[in-house]
Amino acid sequence: MCGIVGIYNYKRRTPVDKTVLKTATDVLMHRGPDGEGYYFDDSHGVGLGHRRLTIIDLTTGDQPMQNEDGTVWIVYNGELYNYVELRDDLSKLGHRFASKSDTEVIIHAYEEYGQDCTKKFNGIFAFAIWDKNKNNLFLARDHFGVKPLYYYIDDECLIFGSEIKSLLSCKKIVRELDTESLALCLTYRYVPPPKTFLRNVLKLAAAHSLCVESSGEIVERSFWDRTIVIDHSTSESEWIHILRGQFQKAVKRQMIADVPIGISLSGGVDSTAILALMTQLEGRGVHAFTVRFEGGKEDEDETACARKNAEWFGAKHYDYTITSQDYSKFFEKYLWHLEEPIGNESAIAYYFVAEMAKGIVKVLLNGQGADELFAGYDRYLGVYYSRKMPFIPPALVRILSHLPFSLRRKNQLRRLSELLQQDDIWSQIESVSSIISSQEIRNIFSGDLYHQFLNIGHDHLITKEISQYSSGSLLDRLIFHDMFGSLSENLLLCEDKMAMAASIEVRVPFLDIEFATTALSIPSSMKIRRLSGKYIHKKMCETYLPTSVVYQNKIGFDNPVDNWLKNSLGDQLMDYVHSSNSISGAHLNVQYIETMYNEHKKGAIDNQRFLFLLLSIEKWAELFLAKE
Repeated sequence: MCGIVGIYNYKRRTPVDKTVLKTATDVLMHRGPDGEGYYFDDSHGVGLGHRRLTIIDLTTGDQPMQNEDGTVWIVYNGELYNYVELRDDLSKLGHRFASKSDTEVIIHAYEEYGQDCTKKFNGIFAFAIWDKNKNNLFLARDHFGVKPLYYYIDDECLIFGSEIKSLLSCKKIVRELDTESLALCLTYRYVPPPKTFLRNVLKLAAAHSLCVESSGEIVERSFWDRTIVIDHSTSESEWIHILRGQFQKAVKRQMIADVPIGISLSGGVDSTAILALMTQLEGRGVHAFTVRFEGGKEDEDETACARKNAEWFGAKHYDYTITSQDYSKFFEKYLWHLEEPIGNESAIAYYFVAEMAKGIVKVLLNGQGADELFAGYDRYLGVYYSRKMPFIPPALVRILSHLPFSLRRKNQLRRLSELLQQDDIWSQIESVSSIISSQEIRNIFSGDLYHQFLNIGHDHLITKEISQYSSGSLLDRLIFHDMFGSLSENLLLCEDKMAMAASIEVRVPFLDIEFATTALSIPSSMKIRRLSGKYIHKKMCETYLPTSVVYQNKIGFDNPVDNWLKNSLGDQLMDYVHSSNSISGAHLNVQYIETMYNEHKKGAIDNQRFLFLLLSIEKWAELFLAKE
């Protein structure tokens, strides 16, 4: 796993400033502490930089890497899990390899298949290829966006990098807030591509490529036909057999490495199933890492379950308790590494997992993606049964939301009430995906921001791609939306940034392209049974785990941010909100935010997600907008 950066002065082909490129590359040292490399083509105005974290081919895999005659150059961040098979195929076609690295396989695949080479890849990647013969610079990001890729483009140059910070080394990029992104993030907790919080910095969407042609034309396209058709003809037993075979292949593929590999282990079924297969493949003694938050609820603490499961499979278990002091001390660095103020209160935990693993392993597998693929979240149940029982009056759900349920349950009922009032598919998905209601949006946003939000449209939220689920139900389409929205641009992005902050690579077997594509085609009726999700997934996992593990109640990952927001974090937030140069003061209704904070502090309404997100936004602005 690595960090990449590059500059292409495609208009005038003037030489790249080497000092600027090296500075931009140095910023990514945490992503690649094992080495650095550069390539400059002064006659064409190209410069490429690379920081390396050695995982595969430790001796001959340095980058930037070239083909045999030096006409194709690549900088690459990721792992290609099917590179051995691809190398064999390419060898049969006459290609010759000088190394054992997956990087060289990408070069030869590009030579053989051109820009369609991405269709051959099963892995996680963000790369740039400079083709000297065609005068093209070609960028690509993997199918689910596990690896990030940002870029800046104007009528003279393209600048790209694994992180926004590397782009900001170029002084021509103005640090200006994108207010559309602010509105989107406050609603959905993340900013959908191509936008970021900085008006001049964009991010390449998952499963997309971008090419600067020799003519100067910029061409962006999707390389993955995500036309998913739900398969109603396959039986339950057949699905279990198919999933089992593909899951085993996925874990085996993702264990390819020339360095030690471990697992980020929760107490749940997903990561434990991966541990079971890792043990089958490698034997007992897998390194497993678990964290918990100090002050979390005992019935929502995964540590005991994780330790028990690790012992069951003979794993070497490590655990760590994140204190409030740890959280506060790392919070500023958290936003510096994250670069996008995402509403994910638990994301910081993955840094501590990776930091604990550092020096023991270089790669961590985890169970991310299974909840989206197999409808594992509570909100999926509401969506599923809202279609089964359309006669439920919204007024009844609103009444229920005022009964003495938990704050979490009240929020779920509020979402269900809004869902039942919507007619079109997008509005239904929007009502379930947002962290604040439509009325709260009107109350929180200033007049200008609210009208801007109304005029954004939904193109940023992949509504065009939702239609590709040609035979899918509302739940199927919501899952599809989440896979390329909140999963890609929230959960996976947070994991990559936090793990790479500690120089650890993260791999996600459930997002193996073959396994995930199969899971997306399974009908929702085989994912939800009674009041539980992940039905067919759990049936598959019975193959590897005791039923007591498979069917235990979902614990989740509890954190004490709720309580901290009632105390020190809340005080910090209100200081930001009332400061003269705050985002809140410029674009939001400060009085309403005060009301939300007071309601949360009294325990009347659970506004944790919104308040934490707003704190993150204000802290982000202090770090990324205050500099010249």
